[in-house]
Amino acid sequence: MKNTAQCTIFNNAQHSPTHMTSDFPLPKTERPQIDGGRRARKLHQTSADLLACAWQLFEDHGYEAVTMESIAQAADVARGTLYKHFPSKEAFIQHRFHHDLIARRAEMRAVMATMPTVAERFLYMFENEAAYSESMRPYAAPYLYHRLRGQKIQQHPIERDSFESLIADLIRQGQLDGEIVTDTSAEQMAEYVVFLRLATLMRWIATPDLPLAPLFAEMVQLFLNGAYRRTAPTQLSTSN
Repeated sequence: MKNTAQCTIFNNAQHSPTHMTSDFPLPKTERPQIDGGRRARKLHQTSADLLACAWQLFEDHGYEAVTMESIAQAADVARGTLYKHFPSKEAFIQHRFHHDLIARRAEMRAVMATMPTVAERFLYMFENEAAYSESMRPYAAPYLYHRLRGQKIQQHPIERDSFESLIADLIRQGQLDGEIVTDTSAEQMAEYVVFLRLATLMRWIATPDLPLAPLFAEMVQLFLNGAYRRTAPTQLSTSN
């Protein structure tokens, strides 16, 4: 890919003035809590700036056309610096998705706190997730393949600290309210939901004409009701 512009992130004596400020400031929960952490804060800010620069290139030229080398050139950093922060191009997507979830999470929690049942909370959360995924569809497949390409879920602490923890909190509240069984921990059930989510995303990516929200609703119903036949299974309704 031929670069058409720089998105230089540094602004010091060795570099030209900043051409682009970061669109992705780190949330407070992401900032390192380290005594004398000036260096750590600088590293985190550099990561945020690199992410902003890479995303600008993805949007301008298309994800597939952008290379790690072109990102380093546009950001005016050494390739070693780039790989120190982001070991692969897919890592930019992973961090962007995480950042956006953190940004949405407080509002989602506030809305779900007003809902009387765990089923409503799950459906709302996955409707929100579906809308976001649809808006990021060009990046969904690279993200998913990155997650599944010979890597264990434990190697992705970002997801475990954000999406999975949100799921675990919903399940834990459902257990406290007597709606969800307590013989399995909320953490273990949340891990099951994480993999159900990934499987649902795979089905959606493989079938471009399918909207994601109904697939997630089907997934939620399967998780909450189970596959075992009951006399009168609970039916979940989705909002339009």
